[in-house]
Amino acid sequence: MAKSKKSSNEVKTDETLETAVSKPESNSMAQDREVLEKNPESKEPSSMPVVNKQVQEKDDSKPAIRILFHGSCPKLTTRGVGELEYEIGINDNTDEAYLRIAGNASSGAFSTEWIALSGIRALLENVKEQSFRAVLLRDLYFKRSSNNHGYLGAILKAEGVFISLPKQPTLMQIGGWDSLLEKIDSLKGKEISLTDHIAIAANKRAERKCSENEK
Repeated sequence: MAKSKKSSNEVKTDETLETAVSKPESNSMAQDREVLEKNPESKEPSSMPVVNKQVQEKDDSKPAIRILFHGSCPKLTTRGVGELEYEIGINDNTDEAYLRIAGNASSGAFSTEWIALSGIRALLENVKEQSFRAVLLRDLYFKRSSNNHGYLGAILKAEGVFISLPKQPTLMQIGGWDSLLEKIDSLKGKEISLTDHIAIAANKRAERKCSENEK
C-alpha cells in the first residue's frame, strides 16, 4: 500500500487560476498554489455539458471525501518539468470515487476540484476516435485552468486508464479501468484517511479573511 509522501512543501491550498502561472521552478509547491482560484473571470459556461454540471453539483455540496491514496506521476511530455501529485478519494455515503490534482513540483496552475470517476467514464464512453488528446477532459472542470486536462490525463495514464502512443506521448488511447478500480476497492475497506491539506489550507484562509473583515 502506497503511503502519503509529504515534505516541508506540503499542499497548502486548493485555489485555482484560469491561466497558467509563470513562476520560477525554485518556488515551493505551496507558493505555486497560493495564487490559485482568485481569477474573478471564472464562470460556468452556458454550454457546459451535463456531465460537468453533475461534477459541479458535487463540488458545491462539498461531499465528505475520505482520501485513500496520495501519489505522484510524471507529466505527459518531457517538456513538463517536475512531477504532479494527485489523490484518490471515496465518498463513503455514496461509494463514489474521485480523483484530484493535488500538487505540482514546478510552475503551472491547476484546479484542485474532486472529479468523479463516473463523470470521467461517462465522458470517455462518448469518444468515437480510437486515439485522442487529453484536451477532451477539459469540460470535466468548472474552474478552467489551462493545465487541468493535461494534468488529469497524466494521472489517468499513471493509473493505466490511458496509454500513450509510441513517440506521441500526448496522443492517448483507452487502456483499462480494472487496475484503478481494484486499487480503490482494496483501499476503501481499510481504515485509511489521509490528511486533507488542501481543505486545511482553505479553512485557514477563510479564517484570516474573517478576522480581517472584523477589524
